[in-house]
Amino acid sequence: GANRGIGLSLAQEAARCGAVVIGACRKASKELEAIENVEIVDGVEVTSNEACEALASALQGKDPIDVLINNAGYFPDVSDDFTNGLNFEENLKQYDICAVGPLRVTAALVNKGCLKQPGGKVINITSQGGSALWRQVQNANKGGDYGHHMCKAAANMCGVLMAEELRPKGIAVANLHPGFNRTGMTKKYEHIWDIEGAVECSVGAKRVMHEIGRVGLLESGAP
Repeated sequence: GANRGIGLSLAQEAARCGAVVIGACRKASKELEAIENVEIVDGVEVTSNEACEALASALQGKDPIDVLINNAGYFPDVSDDFTNGLNFEENLKQYDICAVGPLRVTAALVNKGCLKQPGGKVINITSQGGSALWRQVQNANKGGDYGHHMCKAAANMCGVLMAEELRPKGIAVANLHPGFNRTGMTKKYEHIWDIEGAVECSVGAKRVMHEIGRVGLLESGAP
């Protein structure tokens, strides 16, 4: 998900900090191509086992990755409640991209030795929207957005389980919430951007990069 939104800002911020960036995405953007010191791997569809294996094969034999950031997301602008209609097809697509996608990518890279062992980090960009308690407190008496909240809850659990399995390999795993960012994906909520304190992606990326520096095996798997 390095071609736009928070993923693009993360790639830009990582490059600014001096990192060698590998930007994986379905289709490269001009903004991603403009980043200095970035290697772009396009054609990566996180819902495809074959595409994730191809990504790992393309990186196999190179210097191992220090930090893997799983950022691909999907939040369609469709109704998702009992009153206006549920869209189960879109719900499943969200689940496949946001919850299963990080598992596909991480498994492919780890199993082909593409991630640094020990010392590597897996960062899953997820959301507080996956917290049942947060949902009850922040939006009490409001249902809907089933696909979004359910897939984020599953993604959070995925990170917790990956942390336990990868700990013996010396790989730390963290689920990070970048805050409410002003992206194309959240544009349907632009009417509350100011009210809810939504920030530009560049700010969210700086938050994430700061937290990545603090992540180690001690913090690995924290919900």
